[in-house]
Amino acid sequence: MVPVFLAQWMKEKRSPYMVLIFISISIAAALLFGSNMDIKLKIDTFRGEGVTVEEAERWIDRLNESGAFIFSLRAEEESLADVRQGRSDMAVRLLKDDYRIIAVMESTNVELVQQHMQAVYHEEFRIMAAASHAEDELEFREAMKTYMEQPPLKLQSSTSSGSELRSYDMRLQLLFGFSLFLAMLTVGFRVNAMTAEKISGIWNRVILSPLTKTEMYLGHLTYSTLIGIVQITMVFLLAKYLFGFSLGHSFGMLAMIVVLYTMTIVAMSMLFTGILRTPEQFGAIFTSIVPIMPLISGAYMPPGTITNDVLLFIGQFLPLQHALDALIGVSIYEQGWTDIYLPLAKLLLMTVIFFGVGINLVERRRL
Repeated sequence: MVPVFLAQWMKEKRSPYMVLIFISISIAAALLFGSNMDIKLKIDTFRGEGVTVEEAERWIDRLNESGAFIFSLRAEEESLADVRQGRSDMAVRLLKDDYRIIAVMESTNVELVQQHMQAVYHEEFRIMAAASHAEDELEFREAMKTYMEQPPLKLQSSTSSGSELRSYDMRLQLLFGFSLFLAMLTVGFRVNAMTAEKISGIWNRVILSPLTKTEMYLGHLTYSTLIGIVQITMVFLLAKYLFGFSLGHSFGMLAMIVVLYTMTIVAMSMLFTGILRTPEQFGAIFTSIVPIMPLISGAYMPPGTITNDVLLFIGQFLPLQHALDALIGVSIYEQGWTDIYLPLAKLLLMTVIFFGVGINLVERRRL
């Protein structure tokens, strides 16, 4: 086993470009797409006819209170030019008691901004109407502000067990999804190298040595597993310590999930190797099937988006979905072993079945 493992390492050392490219893409894609999820939508606003600078700034302060969007005051010509040239989705004209949204086309962002501004304006108009009947309008507004900051009743929400509700981190899901997906490609092509050795005759020459077939398989598969673990671990470490992603407090559990998932991917790649006859077939079919798996597993979409029963059924046979469920459970919801044992058991079962069928097919086939 060790000589085969070292031989794979020496080949990688002489030509590490493929593995380095996949690792680089994995880190770049996971962190880029994951980090962009918390970027707030910036919206340019400009004053309409009869609106003073003080009034515009007051409305901008009110619109920015929720934190969902960032409204900023700009010149009208610059704001409209950005919209016309596609550099901005929309701009907002502030009127005396109204507003206008200027956009080239309807989009989800335009609808969200419309809803947000409508709610803010309606609330402000109600306060203005009530303040107009008060003796001191400024004092009334201060009292309203104090009342809103310290209401007599507060609503608190918690889970059925009494613990604090946690907001869902979509950035973290994207980080996990891209990391697991790209690791499949790296591991798959490393396992495919075994088929290339069989076709070139290297495998048959090694069989004549004192090494057994079991040791040869273990050397190849252990090396492929290690490559996948290193790739995913590098992404997680960079995300946690360099980009500030919150991966929870059980990094050991995350590592165990990564190890089991990587073993399952190695076993799945072995199954593809047994089904497909040549490395070229593997490269064509494997790279066509693997990108579909994150879509079916819902790795790129919020939970509950996929409701089709057929897709949900297919997703149960994909290792990525179960690994993603376990990683999210540990990192976001701080679940323990008893909570994630089912996804891990499914991964372990897949590993055994894929290895058994895959190696059997490889041994039965004559290259």
